[in-house]
Amino acid sequence: MHAIGGVLLVALMFTFVSLGTQWLRTTEDLATARRTVEGYLTLIEGLYAYRADNVSVWPSSFSALTPYLPMLHIDAVDPTQAGANGEGSRYSLAIVGGSLTISTTVSTEQHARSVVREFGANGTYLAAADGYSITIAVPAPGGISLMQHTLLTDGTNKMQRPLWLEHTVSVGDQCSETGLALDGDGNLLRCHGGYWLNH
Repeated sequence: MHAIGGVLLVALMFTFVSLGTQWLRTTEDLATARRTVEGYLTLIEGLYAYRADNVSVWPSSFSALTPYLPMLHIDAVDPTQAGANGEGSRYSLAIVGGSLTISTTVSTEQHARSVVREFGANGTYLAAADGYSITIAVPAPGGISLMQHTLLTDGTNKMQRPLWLEHTVSVGDQCSETGLALDGDGNLLRCHGGYWLNH
């Protein structure tokens, strides 16, 4: 009877140890995946900041993000590699056409699955020689088409729509500043010497 009780006690202890080990492993895996997700989000934030300052253009390498992410560790040999995921592997930047993706490699499928889940349809993963390769597509920020059609004062873009002026002026009318305007027939006039003149 004591022998059976001892066997049951050992079995219970083994079960508790196994469950505890599994819980610790799962918690560690989730923390590792969270660090990888945070790395992706940090890089995407820097990419969006760069894009906002450069008229909707993606950077060609991570080195362009230095003003936005000054603590980002960029590979000295390959500037399309930077940072480190939850396991210490680099993130890689790739631009094909106008599409931008960031990829990295992790050791377990569970880690890859946890990361991709955070990014929904923009994330995929595949088995690779050294683990699992995660690729996240970085979508262009919303409302970008309006900015592309807006004339910027720094001259860094070309207008893609006609410039419409609501008010018209006539040759000889007084004006107080330099500038351009249209008359009633659509002719371009310029303000010079206090009067609107033919351009």
